[in-house]
Amino acid sequence: MKRLSTLALLALLALPTLATPLPMRLPDVAVPLAYQLSLEVDPNQPRHRGDVVIDLEVRKPSRTLRLNATDITVQSALLEMDGRRYPARAKVLDDNLLELQFAQRLPKGRGKLSLRFGGAIQDKDVAGLFRQQEGGDWYAFTQFEATSARMAFPGFDEPGWKVPWTLALTVPEQLTAVANTPMLREVKTKPGWKRVEFQTSKPMPSYLLAFGVGPFDIVPGGMVGNTALRYITPRGRAADARYAASVTPAIVRELEAYFGMPYPYEKLDSLVLPLTVGFGAMENAGLITYASGLILAKPEEETADFKRDYVAVAAHELAHQWFGNYVTMAWWDDLWLNESFASWMGDKITARLMPDWHWDSSVQFSRANAMRVDRLASARRVHQPVLVNQDLGGAFDGITYDKGQTVLAMFETWLGEARFQAGVRRYMDRHAWGNATGADFIAALSAGDAELAEAFASFIEQPGIPRLDVQLLCDAQPRLRIRQARFLPLGSQAKAEQLWQIPLTVRSPAGQTQLLLKSASAELPLPDASCPAWVLANVNGVGYYRAVYAPGQLRTLLREAPLNVNETLALLNDAGAQTESGDLPLADALDLAEQFASHPRREVVEAARDLLLKAEVLIGPAEAAAYAQRWQRAFGERARALGLLSKPGDSEDDRLLRAALLEKVAKLGQDRVLRDQAGKLTQAWLRDKTSLDPASRRTVLRSAALEGDRALFDALLQAVESTSNRNERDDLYAALASFSRPELAEAARQLMLNPRHDLRETRRMLRVQNEDAVLREGALRFVLREFPALSQRMAKDGPGGLPRDFNGFCSEDKAAELAAFFGPKASRYDGGEANLRQSLESIRLCAAFRAAQSAHLQAALATP
Repeated sequence: MKRLSTLALLALLALPTLATPLPMRLPDVAVPLAYQLSLEVDPNQPRHRGDVVIDLEVRKPSRTLRLNATDITVQSALLEMDGRRYPARAKVLDDNLLELQFAQRLPKGRGKLSLRFGGAIQDKDVAGLFRQQEGGDWYAFTQFEATSARMAFPGFDEPGWKVPWTLALTVPEQLTAVANTPMLREVKTKPGWKRVEFQTSKPMPSYLLAFGVGPFDIVPGGMVGNTALRYITPRGRAADARYAASVTPAIVRELEAYFGMPYPYEKLDSLVLPLTVGFGAMENAGLITYASGLILAKPEEETADFKRDYVAVAAHELAHQWFGNYVTMAWWDDLWLNESFASWMGDKITARLMPDWHWDSSVQFSRANAMRVDRLASARRVHQPVLVNQDLGGAFDGITYDKGQTVLAMFETWLGEARFQAGVRRYMDRHAWGNATGADFIAALSAGDAELAEAFASFIEQPGIPRLDVQLLCDAQPRLRIRQARFLPLGSQAKAEQLWQIPLTVRSPAGQTQLLLKSASAELPLPDASCPAWVLANVNGVGYYRAVYAPGQLRTLLREAPLNVNETLALLNDAGAQTESGDLPLADALDLAEQFASHPRREVVEAARDLLLKAEVLIGPAEAAAYAQRWQRAFGERARALGLLSKPGDSEDDRLLRAALLEKVAKLGQDRVLRDQAGKLTQAWLRDKTSLDPASRRTVLRSAALEGDRALFDALLQAVESTSNRNERDDLYAALASFSRPELAEAARQLMLNPRHDLRETRRMLRVQNEDAVLREGALRFVLREFPALSQRMAKDGPGGLPRDFNGFCSEDKAAELAAFFGPKASRYDGGEANLRQSLESIRLCAAFRAAQSAHLQAALATP
């Protein structure tokens, strides 16, 4: 439960107990037209104060107005209309709502509402107006999405209210203030302070308002057309934004070309946040914020992963400047439209800019991530009603981002790039500087094609993955018999009877053919004159469905068909899923892992690794040696050839594959050579930090920790306490969490309670230990024991995410234990109920998988 100011707490205690929560949406009594917001912010202090003047229209006569406010103390409130003054008394209704009570009924019409207020600058949350320390300096930042603007000032904190903002910040004179728009003027006020006034913004909702205050360095980034680019970093870090400054202009130009219009805002600043929780970047109009690890790196730390992460994330956030900012969702139920489009567009731009990265396969990772969530009976639909804060708390997930992106990619392929792009531009033109819904987007995309609109809606208005049972018939003209239902793992409680309208593209040796499958079953004639040796039911792997072939046909397809990389990735991912549904023996999946372990493309090798990982939950001490042999046969030789150290002739794919593969081979493959090498390299790195390539650092340190002793633990702990490099710290915390000895694993967990260690960094150690069956149990015991202390150190809704840190368990008993502990607590935290529900279902499905496959494990692990 969040902390409240004393006055707000007293007001809440005076309220009667409410039988039901108050509505999430504000009543349609008044609407905002414009804001003039003035704030006094000193990052060195824990509180701020301010004044806001809201131009508004009273639409219905009323004696009350409701605003959003959280932990805000209102000192005065006055509404002026037609020369009359209406003072108000502020009353806290709940932790999201403030009611202004007037002595007389307000008339309809326009007026100005003036509020004077004060509030807290958060120091645990990365939400609302918050502060962080970096390099000994305090900085203040904002993160207002989804509903955290109300933590900084009272207002109409809903995405549909899209209006101009005029912001002024009064700050200590030695600090710099930045915001969405360019600075208009700077004037001295009281001694030691200055007032920084910014240009009035284009229309935008409250969640896109943003600013920062601190001793920043500002890096000029040149121009794209008439737009100036800058990079705003903590003091002394300007040079570390080099890569971002070098590549961002090209991203902006590619987006301008796609949308057919210039970047829509007056400037483009990129602002560095030292630490984030739950997000990596935020698309604030004209002032995008990034976690420091995404944008700052010294030259030696500009690894392949760093470059790829920056370009992909920056392309996503920049796509939002058009799709999300220039045109904004009307309400949070269409969050998917913002995020899935930006993910789809960002990957498209990354692929165009960096052809050597093979980013066109990124949709396969989105497809796999989405289906991991969407296989659950508890999965929500893409277009999900948002009626209470719990609904919104669970909305920033793989369904919103990854499923939405994959569905967009599927329909772009079906329509063709030109027709799809025309629909996007049509949508932007129709709703410029306004709000729109998912239905508006589908209407623009379909351009009157009712069949297309219905097909698109069938994927976003219901949860689940289509299952296509595919049977080749050759008794006459070759044809494909297709039946559809919902794809379900063993043990699922969902109903299989479900229909979609599926855009299906099929290829056989004679060529391609298409079908919009609208019924439970259909037959599709093939162009082959005789019975084909193979049929691929998901051309280019873009279909958001799982094709289930007759026994043996999947292996035939993977062996004989001329498949591209995306098709191979989709088929391998489907194979892993079909071990969970009972359609594919685990032995077949493990054989496929070995078959594709030597593939020339890194992405396919990683998919083969993931197939071999399917068996990990089944492995006990008796099976560990046989499982290690499987890893050695599949990847041992390649892993040792790559080695833990980068080589002068390494390609980027070599460096990425080293990070993806070697730690697994060292651990699960019980590779003594790699473990010994990791120990020696770690000792050398502790003596000389330049001895190890940062791209290899995490793999080496974690591999060394597998058999590490107390001396190594203490040395790594000293290293994390002596460095301010956040990328290095992240690697060190991951290594500390990887020690196998129980007493050292517990010592790592205790760092989460240590005030010298920021929980926003150490919390990740729970996720590391969740990946390890040996460490997971100790992590759970720690959280159950220390839950009150951990909760005190977390952000207000942070404890609601803890069940996700234990979704690696694989037994009904553990599901019951988690349900008993977290069940009574989940509703206290936004998103907590969804996190618990999905974590419990994942554990129970794993238990069903284990029960089904354990009897066949020895055969699956045997040499093929």
